[in-house]
Amino acid sequence: MNEAYKVDPLLYVEGLSQRFAVATDVPGRPSQWLHAVENVDLELYPGESLGIVGESGCGKSTLARTILHLYKPSVGRVTFQGRDVGTARAAELAALRRDMQIVLQDPFGALNPRRSVGASIADGIKGHDRSRKAQALLERVGLSAADYGRYPHEFSGGQRQRICIARALAPEPKLLIADEAVSALDVSVQAQILNLLGELRADLGLSFLFISHNLAVVRAFCDRLAVMYLGRVVETGPTEAVFTDPAHPYTRALISAVPIPDPAHPGQHALLEGEVPSPLTPPSGCAIRTRCPHAVAACAEAVPAMASAGDGRAAACVRLDEVPRGPIWNTAEGEA
Repeated sequence: MNEAYKVDPLLYVEGLSQRFAVATDVPGRPSQWLHAVENVDLELYPGESLGIVGESGCGKSTLARTILHLYKPSVGRVTFQGRDVGTARAAELAALRRDMQIVLQDPFGALNPRRSVGASIADGIKGHDRSRKAQALLERVGLSAADYGRYPHEFSGGQRQRICIARALAPEPKLLIADEAVSALDVSVQAQILNLLGELRADLGLSFLFISHNLAVVRAFCDRLAVMYLGRVVETGPTEAVFTDPAHPYTRALISAVPIPDPAHPGQHALLEGEVPSPLTPPSGCAIRTRCPHAVAACAEAVPAMASAGDGRAAACVRLDEVPRGPIWNTAEGEA
């Protein structure tokens, strides 16, 4: 139990790994394993928003889909509301999924173009008066009850995302997973959708797993942060503490890559060298050691365990007490 919350986690992820077999082009050669998610531990508490950040391809979306059990985990366990999702029977899993909903990046692709938006929302509503309740949800997300019979192509991108949010709210979930839910929208529309999500969180007590590459958005919306690199979580902690004093070399590099809109305060740069390794052949030991300017021989020997970094944070680095620390930038602008 986290002392900061004094309650049990709503969602508990323990040792979660997701690997996919990838066929080779060489006849007779066995498939390789793509390490999409590796040994991830996470906790999410009622009413909390947990941000998941990292470069494209680091495993953020795969982690979300494995939590929802859309992918069966290769290793590890997901516990939601005290129930092991992996051992749940079909009927119980369906009930658990009603309490765990997801909003995706592409609002048009997520909606059936052959069905009215009202019908799509009503599918998730139990009981009587489904159409009336769907109309109320449309109004709740800033649209009109009169939009019930219209089709997805009749709406803008921001409006379609509001419809996707209304559909996700239909089963009255406890957890909403936002997977790059605002990244495809204009900046002004992003702000509107974020304000809507914040209102829903306050009014309904929703918990959020908020996946994004936009650090400014995550900083504004999330209570805690988990930083991923090549399938692994390398740092966790309260959002402001991580932003103002990043402990892991990768977190420092990620934050320092964000442009600062004040030329008088250009910030510090903690650049990494080289390219992200292939998840088919990840490096031994610390996954970032091939790019880290602070790497030593010990970094290749074993995968570093998460260790306390102060202020409720943890980071996975064998040189945690030796690498540079301190502020990089303090504004809430920019994108990584």
